[in-house]
Amino acid sequence: MQWYVEVLTDPISNKPVLEARVLTQEGYGFKLMRHKDNSIWGEFHLPRSSQAMLTSDRLPVYRVDDNDPIDLEELKKLEVGTEPTLYKIVGRSIQFIIWGDARRGFIPPVLRQMMLGEAIHVTYYTLLGERLEAELTLRRGNQAIAQFLQVSPLDPKSDAIEQPAENFALIAKRFQELCDDLRFTGNDSDYTSCRDLFFSCSETPGQTADSFKRCLGFEPRELQPAEPAGGPDHTPAPRS
Repeated sequence: MQWYVEVLTDPISNKPVLEARVLTQEGYGFKLMRHKDNSIWGEFHLPRSSQAMLTSDRLPVYRVDDNDPIDLEELKKLEVGTEPTLYKIVGRSIQFIIWGDARRGFIPPVLRQMMLGEAIHVTYYTLLGERLEAELTLRRGNQAIAQFLQVSPLDPKSDAIEQPAENFALIAKRFQELCDDLRFTGNDSDYTSCRDLFFSCSETPGQTADSFKRCLGFEPRELQPAEPAGGPDHTPAPRS
């Protein structure tokens, strides 16, 4: 029971496509995929023998070892239209975006955690309202994910994680918490401007986590936004 790389063939270009995946003895599965737009996606699925079905009412939460949990429910706040584009649930499986634009050779923070970690812990919710747990080993994850990303495996001694993973969901969550705090300042325009800025940035095509932070002028670890360019009177672009 360990991670491995599967080589598939793109039906259009006939080029090889790599996926890193693991399947536990209980039948839980987790895999990593790269889409054509260079985004990295994950997929978690329940055992085939399971009668449970995942619900879209409450998306799963996952974390690597004791690192910060990543709540996929936060992806809903980044959606613009009525149909989800950042996640997809089909019966016993869910696919979800991990990183928006991962250039070749780049290791997204949460994948760095996986490469250096021991296990992925997933909390998931079913159509019947159950809250269940799954654990997936990261044995040989370092080698498999490195091959998937086309990078060298990490050295646990010299490549320690320096900061928690910062993905779209985490940035959005903390910025929206900041906007909510502005509702109690007595100035409604502060909250409105904050929300307008959030929607303007989240609707920008091709946004990466880093460019999302720059657009917001926000560093989630500091829990305070930087003053937008143009000074305090700067008004964010209206929502389209």
